[in-house]
Amino acid sequence: MPFSLIAALIIVFLAVAFSLQNDQTVSITFFQWDFQGSLVLILLSTLFLGMFIHLLASMPARIRKSRQASQLQKRIAELEGPLSKK
Repeated sequence: MPFSLIAALIIVFLAVAFSLQNDQTVSITFFQWDFQGSLVLILLSTLFLGMFIHLLASMPARIRKSRQASQLQKRIAELEGPLSKK
């Protein structure tokens, strides 16, 4: 298993365990928006929102690397073509 997957699972487990132990009702104010809700829901929603923002922010680099890998595979096939005919 890759290290990043193990680290992500540990972080999610710790966040869920922490959230379940803190089940008080809290009030959140953001500009003119007021929200009262369970601390569990607020903590988990901010965790998943952060993960979603990270995913969106990393997409351009992932797409660029995927495109570059595809181009390099095509180039390798072009270069190996004459060698395989011998």
